Amino acid sequence: MMAPNTKKRATAKFYQEDIVARKDDPTAFGVILRCWQDVEDMLAVPDHADPLLRPLVQGEVGVSYFPRLAREIVSEDALELVDRLYQPGDLLKRSVDDVQSGIVTRSNVKVRLDHAISGQVVPGWLSKDDIEAAVEIDMGEYVIYNDWVGQVVEMFDESLVEVPGGMLIRLPELSARLAVGEKGPDILPAPVTSGILGFLLGGNRPSSQDTVISVKHTVLAVAWLAINQALSPEDAASRERPQRYWHGADLGKLTVVARTAEEAMRVGDRVKLKTPNGPITKHGKPTDPHGQVIVDTLIVQETRTSVDVLWQDGTRETIEAKNTVPYLNPDEYDSWPGDHVLWKTEDEKRHVVVQSVDAQDRTAHVRVVETGTTELASVLELDSHGTGDWSAVAPGNDGLGVRRGDFVFIHRAGSTNGARAPMVPRIGEVEEWVRELPQVEPMGWRRAMTDIGNRIAERRGKEGAVEETPLKRAEKGDKSLDWFGEVLDLRLDGTVEIVLPNSDTVVVPMERLTRLYDSVEQLEDLLGDEEGTMDDGDNDSVEVWEMDQDGHWVEGTIDDDDDEWESADEDLDGDDMDVDNGDEWSPSADTVTVPPPANVVPAPANTAPATKADPVPTAPPDTKAATVNEDAAQDAETPWKRFEVLPSAPVDHAYYNTPPAQHTRQFMARMSKEYKALQSSLPDSIIVRAYEDRTDLLRSLIIGPENTPYEDAPFVIDWMLDANFPQSPPIAHFLSWTNGNGRVNPNLYEEGKVCLSILGTWAGDKSESWSASRSSLLQALVSIQGLVLVKEPWFCEPAYEKLRGTEDGIVNSRLYNEKAYVLSRGFVRRALEIPLGGLEDELRWFYYTNGKLRRVLEDARALSAKSKATQGEEVAEADRDRAVPRLTSGGIIALERTLVKLQGLLDAQTARTADAGEKVIEKR
Repeated sequence: MMAPNTKKRATAKFYQEDIVARKDDPTAFGVILRCWQDVEDMLAVPDHADPLLRPLVQGEVGVSYFPRLAREIVSEDALELVDRLYQPGDLLKRSVDDVQSGIVTRSNVKVRLDHAISGQVVPGWLSKDDIEAAVEIDMGEYVIYNDWVGQVVEMFDESLVEVPGGMLIRLPELSARLAVGEKGPDILPAPVTSGILGFLLGGNRPSSQDTVISVKHTVLAVAWLAINQALSPEDAASRERPQRYWHGADLGKLTVVARTAEEAMRVGDRVKLKTPNGPITKHGKPTDPHGQVIVDTLIVQETRTSVDVLWQDGTRETIEAKNTVPYLNPDEYDSWPGDHVLWKTEDEKRHVVVQSVDAQDRTAHVRVVETGTTELASVLELDSHGTGDWSAVAPGNDGLGVRRGDFVFIHRAGSTNGARAPMVPRIGEVEEWVRELPQVEPMGWRRAMTDIGNRIAERRGKEGAVEETPLKRAEKGDKSLDWFGEVLDLRLDGTVEIVLPNSDTVVVPMERLTRLYDSVEQLEDLLGDEEGTMDDGDNDSVEVWEMDQDGHWVEGTIDDDDDEWESADEDLDGDDMDVDNGDEWSPSADTVTVPPPANVVPAPANTAPATKADPVPTAPPDTKAATVNEDAAQDAETPWKRFEVLPSAPVDHAYYNTPPAQHTRQFMARMSKEYKALQSSLPDSIIVRAYEDRTDLLRSLIIGPENTPYEDAPFVIDWMLDANFPQSPPIAHFLSWTNGNGRVNPNLYEEGKVCLSILGTWAGDKSESWSASRSSLLQALVSIQGLVLVKEPWFCEPAYEKLRGTEDGIVNSRLYNEKAYVLSRGFVRRALEIPLGGLEDELRWFYYTNGKLRRVLEDARALSAKSKATQGEEVAEADRDRAVPRLTSGGIIALERTLVKLQGLLDAQTARTADAGEKVIEKR
């Protein structure tokens, strides 16, 4: 399926962490820190104190230069790409418009080095085999002690700083702030006259010539996460959680676990040559208290990266990193050879291993684990995440299989992780102290750690030597740590290749693995206005529902003279909706103009969908409300009534089992007005049911608008109004029928959440939020139909709106529309197979009597046939404005499974109708 040939906006040229050079000064290298297309929430910065913190416009990037330490926002056109950095597990493409993506299995980096102090150049390009890290350990690295795996979460440093005149000053501080070679007036703190700093610094004042010549991590704070999973329960119980602080001789008891990602050296990294034949500098004198310090630390000044890539089609390639682009917005159905996924069809769910993927056709060859056979599947039926609420904005590994770069525990041979494949459990307990946020002045455990570090620094200053043992690294042949390692590769037979701390590799079945859930990942998981007018319709009387004096809801009539929204009780304050006498509402950004009554033809609106928070236009011009046979819908004999109050709430209502709130007269008065609005102003494509016995509950049915992926599909939302309504917004629960195959819309979650500012489920500003005086149930309903069920729903995700019109945005939106269309055809099946309480007759009438099911089948088959006949061709001019102009082969496979079921439903209904007709004839 070819993308429509529409006018495109320029795509991004650079990405975060790219190494660039200025075109007007090729010696001025920099690293990209911000890009215009990034997902970010930037707060206003007074006077733009940091030059990189102002909002970016398209075509701008924020860059930090080295070694001159300047920062600026500049046009992409002023820069050229020097290198692009990847780690194992990163995703990439050859170009943004390429539908096939690859996964990095290894990063190969060559570097040019300068001496950190003198700047002397080390000749030639060097590889990881020639160099090693300049420091023993860094923040976030893993350590092992006594069968426990921990992570370094804080460090206390002692740095040696050379000041003008050659004097060496020892600087102790809680942080990993400094690195060898850094120079400037911000190295040393302002002068102090007391305490450890006063003792160590004397009267020295900060200078632009202050230079860091040595950095040593003297105290480590370690968060111990989990214990060796190969131990017996008795042995595990005997291993107490190790201590929090590590310093002095105890440091030598810790074993550092290296990551393959460390091989991807970056500009600015401090390293040393493995063979001591490089440049050095000497500082101080042998007779000084510190002795003479010899510095052999080098700085990475330039990199040249190639990556080993596994493409979706199963081919492997080593390619220069500059000839690729990062794949930042992966499709939720993306998978790669070796991935363990669930193959979900209408009738079964199977564990399969991906063998290859045809990204153009959206099909995959998969190996069924249970039978060992290889079959062809639509990628739309493959769940590679284990959750239908996966989002590219915040992806993460949520339980299915493992990924390259994951750290895992290996269970004993003959045992398993206890989970049902392909699920892989994760383990890791982050203690409460780790969650404490840092303060300007160290507090709590950081204060205790600072005290330890200061005592060590003071002792070194007075006595000279302090006993400190180097950290350990596992040696070749050491089998004591063969229960823990990093995932290197996923094999096509379902096994997993793992590198152990001693650098050996082993291959084990996935069932013997448990993934490490580290402190960084856990902390990341913790942290996650258009106006409208109210139109009460024409001059005819309309039916409304009102509460009578006995507290029952009854039908009545009102004249257009009685169209003011006023309180049922003159003494009730603060509950009016501020729309009396034709005044305009001030709705939130995710609301649309309330439509006129059904017998008035609405004016067309515009095409942009709503994001969850950003202001949006009112509604798409080529997105019309779903068509209902208007004459039939208004027929008193049909069940298709826009609003009705039923005697009792159905037991399948999402909030049926919640205790009814004790509602006040204020609430009842407000509901009278809400019911009046729903009765008079709902479009024919939305129907609402309320209940006499549960005034706090409603159920709505919204039919997907024309020329959207949701056309003619039913969307059911259950509503609950708590005791604080209307001061608090209504609570919505979306009935998702995707069979766990992903969200049908970015705003409609699998677990039922409806994400909109007006419902208080998205963080918008005050003008975008629910207002007791300006908002209504009618607004919420029409907003969902007009601003969520839109022609291009991929852009409903706020982070993606800025990609509208770019190649990346066009490709991703097209793939999303196909998914939404196929899934929503399944909604029709679900609504007819399992009738919904209070809507059974309406759904049968709409799809059977009104002929909509036959139209759904005809339209879908026509689209499928056209797609098969034109595969590989560009979309015809006449079809370019269609929400779903073509389907891929994978889309057709998934769609046709659903069409078989829908045809069966139609045939069964036709047979029932024929039988009923024959019985009528027989009676005559």
